[in-house]
Amino acid sequence: MSDEVENRIREELEKAASLISGSRHLMAEGRHVDLSAMEERIRAVNEAITAAPEQIANTYKDHLIALLEALDALEQDLETHHKEREDGLNTIRMREAQDAYGPPKK
Repeated sequence: MSDEVENRIREELEKAASLISGSRHLMAEGRHVDLSAMEERIRAVNEAITAAPEQIANTYKDHLIALLEALDALEQDLETHHKEREDGLNTIRMREAQDAYGPPKK
């Protein structure tokens, strides 16, 4: 029984880590990222850990900390990506306004 529980936890952790890594890679390429699959994997990790006996769950504390650090890095990437997109849109809007009304008067 404990082997099944540990295998499930390991599988879910590996899947979640893989999705986080893949998402970061796609964003680095400037591509769209759908986070719904990752959300489901994180939920599965949580369920597996919660269902495990405390003795087994405690052995995965360092893995969970690493997963949280990876999620924090992904969050930082998302914020940076969003800011870059926002800055790009502002530049486009400014250019369109200048094209429509001419350069700013001094």
